[in-house]
Order: sequence, then C-alpha cells, then structure tokens
Amino acid sequence: MSDAGGRERSRISFGYELFVALRYLGAKRKQTFVSLITFISILGVGVGTAALVISLALMTGFEQDIKEHIFGGNAHIMVERLRGREIGEIRSVLSRISSVPGVVGSSPVAEGFGLLSGGPTATAKYAVFYGVDPALEAKVTSIPSSMVSGSFQQLQGWKEGESQPPVVLGVDMARALGVDTGDRVQAMLMSSRLTPWGVLPRTLWFRVAGIFDAGFFEYNSVRCYLPITLASRLFNVDGATWISVRLRDASLIPEAEEGIRRGLGQDFYVDDMPRQNRSLLSALRLEKVLMFIAISLIVMVAALNIVSTLILLVMEKVRDIGALVAMGATSRGIMALFLIQGLVIGLVGTVSGVSLGLVATKVMDTLKWPALDPDVYYLSHVPFRARPLDALGVALLAVAISFLATLYPSWKASRLDPVQALHYE
Repeated sequence: MSDAGGRERSRISFGYELFVALRYLGAKRKQTFVSLITFISILGVGVGTAALVISLALMTGFEQDIKEHIFGGNAHIMVERLRGREIGEIRSVLSRISSVPGVVGSSPVAEGFGLLSGGPTATAKYAVFYGVDPALEAKVTSIPSSMVSGSFQQLQGWKEGESQPPVVLGVDMARALGVDTGDRVQAMLMSSRLTPWGVLPRTLWFRVAGIFDAGFFEYNSVRCYLPITLASRLFNVDGATWISVRLRDASLIPEAEEGIRRGLGQDFYVDDMPRQNRSLLSALRLEKVLMFIAISLIVMVAALNIVSTLILLVMEKVRDIGALVAMGATSRGIMALFLIQGLVIGLVGTVSGVSLGLVATKVMDTLKWPALDPDVYYLSHVPFRARPLDALGVALLAVAISFLATLYPSWKASRLDPVQALHYE
C-alpha cells in the first residue's frame, strides 16, 4: 500500500502539472463561460500577433522600397575633389576606384543646371543636367534600365558638332513640358558665353531621345541626362564633377569608402547615400519602432483576458486544487499548473497569429492589394516584406506577455489553503 502511495506521489510530483493543465483546458466544463473566455483570450492574442506581423511587414516593405529607389537612382558612393575642383584625370581615378574590393562599377558625372522649355505649353522647368557615359552609368544606377520610351544608349551615339543633341528626361518633366520621345526642347543653361552683345546665357535645342521613370518624383521631375562630352563643354567642366561608385552590396559601404580614401589620397572627398539620406532613413526606423509599440498594446490587452481566464478557472477548480494539495501537490506544483495553462493559451494564440499574419502578408503582396493611385503615390500598391527575424521577435514578445499575465493568478492559486478549499466546497 505504501509502495503504491509512493508511486502515486512520485507521479504527482513530476508529471501531473502538464497532464492536469491540458485536462482543464480540453475537458468540457459545466461553466461554459470560462471556455468562452479562454477562446476569446486565444483569439485576442492571435489577432494582436497577426496585426503586429502585418504592420512590421508593411513598414519593412516601405523602408526597403524607398531604399531600393534611393540606391537605384543613385550610386552607393560619390567621389569629389576637395575645394570645388573638377576631376580631370578620369581614367586614372576610375582605375584606382575599380581596384577597391566590392566595387562593381564607377561612372563619371558632369553636372550643370538650367531651364528647360518646349511643347505646346511653352512651360519653363528647372532642370539638373547630368552628363554621363551610358555604358558606365548602366553599371552604377538603374536609370538606363528604367526607360518607358526611347533608349538611354542614344546618348552614346552623339558626335561633336551634331545639331539637336540627345537628352533623356524624367517622366514627370516630360509630362509637365508636354513632350514625348522625338520632340524638341530648348534649354537655357546657367553657363555664360561671350558674344558681341556681352555675356549671355547659353541656349541650345535638344532632341528627346528617351523618357525614364525612376519611381521618385524628385528624380522624374528634375533630372535630365546628356552625353558627358557635351555636358563638360556646355558647363565648362574639366572632366567630371564627381565619380559615382556602385558596390556589390550596400553593407560594404564603410569598408569601400576607406579603401577609396586610401587609394585616392587626401585631395578627394568620399560621401555615400546613407549619410546623405540619414534623416529620412532614421525617420523610417523610428516610425517602425513606434508602430511596433502601438500594435503591441493589442497583445497586452489580450493578455488581460488570460488573467481573467485563469482567475475564473481558479475559482472553478477550488475543490480540485484542495484535493491535489491533500494528495501531496506542492504550492510550486499548483503554480506551475496554472502557468502552463496560461502559456498554452499564449502559445496557441501566438502560433495561430504569426501564421495568419505571414499568410496574409504573402497573399496581399502577391495580389498587390491594396492598390494605390499612381498619380498620387509613387507606388502602385502597398508593399509587404515579412522577415523571419521580425516574426520571431513578435512571437517571443507575445509569449513573454502571456507568461507575465499568468503570474498573479498562478501565485494566487498556489496560496490556497487545502482545508479551506475543501470546506468551501
């Protein structure tokens, strides 16, 4: 008899918590209200977790899309001479830059400014002219591959002395001027020329060789691309204003910058796109953190339902708790029993919520829903990018909140006096 009692006590001491907790959650109860509250708790954790996964995927999608447009229309690194001087020895500089590990392309740029007019509206628009080599530019930015009409490579075929040289416009610039591929536009350049009537602005007619869409209004409405030899002559640039550098991966920027500085010496200034767009990227990260905190409150509210569920369950199982204590269960065991119940509720809600969130983001991104008006937004649809690390962080947060919600009810159950509990029943 004593051996049987010892075996029974050993089973209670080491394996009963999980067994009883699952029995309480799975058994049909007379008080269906407690079962309803349990279901609501699981549903609350699941909905909150799914909302958190979807919101993080949304913010990650926007952040990655903006970075892709910024890095697509610009080089990772820009190299300039100090004290405002141009880069005359282009071939030598390009050779030294190309020898730096991680560099996959470099292109000289001759920059100038002016006004562009043409089309039936005769509207004059401010323009930034970039003189580039089309073959080299294609290795550095995505502009040559973003053409909606015409060809970027037509800049390569321009010859000195040719009338109406080619120019490539952004789609918003072309729309504002009312011109299309093949039309003529007139430029008034901010570089003076000496004439018998004095110093006058330089004017020139161009032929629209193509129209690009970089995805950013700032690029599409201002940028114009010319052959670099023509831009150097028009804007009195000896060689190039700066050198654009493309890397194999943006994460290599710090090492590549240091290598370029060592290779070129102290006469050159090296800058990068993350530094130039530091305020925008910081704002995106801050917005993502704030949205994470705000949506996390939904999970915390759902955790309050777990507290209510366990308190009601403790009240319902007072006699069972007294019987377990009388059979040898310890206060720690009783506490573990209800902790397990709360964790099971949290785990079921978390797994279902994370799964629902990942499926929802995949479906919405595949269907490109919700759609956006391209005339108002630079995107045609809301991008969703769910990262495994974000999903793991959401799951750990939801489980941690669920665990904290179980502490008070579990502690309260462990403090019950078995004599009073049985007498109460």
